[in-house]
Amino acid sequence: MAKPLPLIDYQSPPKDTLDYLRLLYYGYLLLTATWLLFIVTVNSIFEIWKYVVQPVPAPLRDTLTMWFETIDAYVIKLWCIYVVCWWWAIVSWCGLEMFRNSKR
Repeated sequence: MAKPLPLIDYQSPPKDTLDYLRLLYYGYLLLTATWLLFIVTVNSIFEIWKYVVQPVPAPLRDTLTMWFETIDAYVIKLWCIYVVCWWWAIVSWCGLEMFRNSKR
């Protein structure tokens, strides 16, 4: 019996176009950013920084407290905005689905 002809005849193996070093760099960058976001968020929610700043001398403690309270406020506001945006998107989508499926 005759051997069937291949549909695509490769003269050479296909070249891999991915740059694995760049991909590795972006992977570690994403992993670092995720852990940094997690640590800052947990620190802001539970105010762990107060236990770290407590043994510091008074003038520096006041400055650090001001900085950390500002960061806490922004982190909490950003998470609240994120949650509210998702709620708005879900409610809007449900409203559109109900409007589309309503019959007169």
